[in-house]
Amino acid sequence: MIGKQTKGRGFRKLLDYLESREDAKLIGGNMSGRNARELAREFKLSRQLNSDADRVVYHVSLSAAKGDFLDDEKWSEIGDRYMKEMGFDANQFVIFRHHNTDDDHIHIAASRIRMDTGLLVHDSWDYLRSEKVLRQIEQDYQLVQVQGSREKLNRTPSTGQIRRIRREQEEYELGKLEQPPGRTIKEELQQTIDRARVDNPQMPMLIMRLQQAGISVRTGFTRNGKSKGISYEKDGQAFSGTQLGAAYTFPGLQKHRGVDYQPQRDDARIEHLLNNPVERAVESQQLINAITYGGRNAIAENFAQPLTTDKPKLKDNLSAELYNYYSADLQNLLVTDRDKEIAILALLDNKPSEEVEEIIFASPAGWTTDEAKALVLIAKNQLAHLQEQPQFTLPEEDESLRRVLHYYLTQQRGITNFLVQPLQRQGLAYIDQQAQVVFIKRDLDGEKSGALVWDTARIDNRCTEYPKNSDRSPGWFHLKLGGEADDKIERVFLCDSPIDALSMAEIDRKGHSRQPPVRTMYMAVDDPNNLPFELLRNINRIGVAFNNDSQGNETSLVIQKMLPQAQRIAPPGRTWNEILIEQQQQEELEQKQRSRGFSR
Repeated sequence: MIGKQTKGRGFRKLLDYLESREDAKLIGGNMSGRNARELAREFKLSRQLNSDADRVVYHVSLSAAKGDFLDDEKWSEIGDRYMKEMGFDANQFVIFRHHNTDDDHIHIAASRIRMDTGLLVHDSWDYLRSEKVLRQIEQDYQLVQVQGSREKLNRTPSTGQIRRIRREQEEYELGKLEQPPGRTIKEELQQTIDRARVDNPQMPMLIMRLQQAGISVRTGFTRNGKSKGISYEKDGQAFSGTQLGAAYTFPGLQKHRGVDYQPQRDDARIEHLLNNPVERAVESQQLINAITYGGRNAIAENFAQPLTTDKPKLKDNLSAELYNYYSADLQNLLVTDRDKEIAILALLDNKPSEEVEEIIFASPAGWTTDEAKALVLIAKNQLAHLQEQPQFTLPEEDESLRRVLHYYLTQQRGITNFLVQPLQRQGLAYIDQQAQVVFIKRDLDGEKSGALVWDTARIDNRCTEYPKNSDRSPGWFHLKLGGEADDKIERVFLCDSPIDALSMAEIDRKGHSRQPPVRTMYMAVDDPNNLPFELLRNINRIGVAFNNDSQGNETSLVIQKMLPQAQRIAPPGRTWNEILIEQQQQEELEQKQRSRGFSR
């Protein structure tokens, strides 16, 4: 049985598709609706519990192997069990059966929002968990045991690649070539870049490593002037990042390869390296290592060493099986990223370094002995770095102070119940056991990833990170209003703090008769170098609504360089919250004056 999972934003299109198949049949689930329209309306119930969540639609298809024959009742039973074991024990879901392909299969459409808490079902390692659940279902129901799609490692080479390898092999055997078939310049570039970024270096370090490997690098702004471009040259052949692939463009290195780039920190260093690629490369490496990397020097030195070409054979099939096991949930990663993560997982299982190296040898990348040792060393160093930092845990709430926070937000900060109630219901704002006001940060899928502590005595409406030395995922305090929950975000307001983000949302609501006309996000930005750039760069209407002070103006300039379409919206007073309170006081005064006039 094969399972394929996707996540999305809109229920109606998915339900229309599931219902529209000629042989579609609704066979199970826990919902009362009997058609797409009724089910879409019913799914809105869970939407209302967490209106800020983004990708709330969970769609999975389960396909039976050839030779397995299941009736509707058995399929419904398997669907129920699968959803429960995947953590959807308090969620809305519906099961459709289709016969429109050679394989018998079902589709399950579900809401990721739990009906009991309003929180999203945690999706960490969901592909690996799915494979384990399906393997157990196959055993319990005496079904054909199949290989999961996530366990298939090798892709068939293209026809052109096969022909080139065969031709070069024949020429080598005839003595026409001195060396056996090798990689093209393009493939060598890709491999060298993959090795150079294996420990997630900063952009100057990556460029310096490529220069040491004999690759010339050029960066600059693309034609639209909105983002940097990058090109590479080796042995007289030049390739743009796009020609090598999406992961090798300037943004792709950051998004897919984990290269750390911050314009203010890195641009001068990059320019220096590009202008002095040979004379100053070694000196620059020492300087960058000393300032930035500290204990990670061993990794850079390891990369710079020449690698041998011996390729040991596997002792047995155990290593290959372990590689398949650890890689099951990592197939979306590029090969170097995946193999490093596999090494980390094996080390977490307390496997000795020698055994982890054997597992890495099973990779289709064909690592050499020294390369495998270097990869395991990098994994050990990264694991040690992560273990030095305490993992982030949310501060515990003092439930007895919920009314205190409600009073503070509504009476002293002017935030209405329309925003305060869902904020508290979803656990996004509360007072902890140290009497601190806590605002929760989330990623764009709604997963809680951090926290900001609010100091009620501060007048600049800014927060501090909680706690500063913990390891956390990227996230922001944000909320969304307007349009439909499934709509794409068309407007964004970037603010100094959660209080200002809530205040801007209130001001925007009043300006548009209680709801903005399009889907709008209000986000608190506590670090201008940590922005959801992939989301924001595709949005034309961005308001930079920071405080009208030196820090707010400086932060605005930084963001406008990264996002040229963003417009500065400076509050006439000091903060947007002060403006909101002044507006409310003015409205109350006008209402009292009208009441006196009417009483006369």
